[in-house]
Amino acid sequence: MTDERTRQYVRRLARLAGVTAVVHVVLAWLVYRDAADRDVSGGRWAALTLIGGLFGLAGYLRRR
Repeated sequence: MTDERTRQYVRRLARLAGVTAVVHVVLAWLVYRDAADRDVSGGRWAALTLIGGLFGLAGYLRRR
């Protein structure tokens, strides 16, 4: 029984990590597009958003 619970926990954790990674990539892509439209360093802000997630997005929106 413990093995099944562990497997289920690991599957849920992997799913959460996957969803988080997808959200980070989408946010970074949106920030890059917006920064490029505004003639700002899009790569730098996209990297910050990719690494920092919502914190990177908040920093970009604050500087925007």
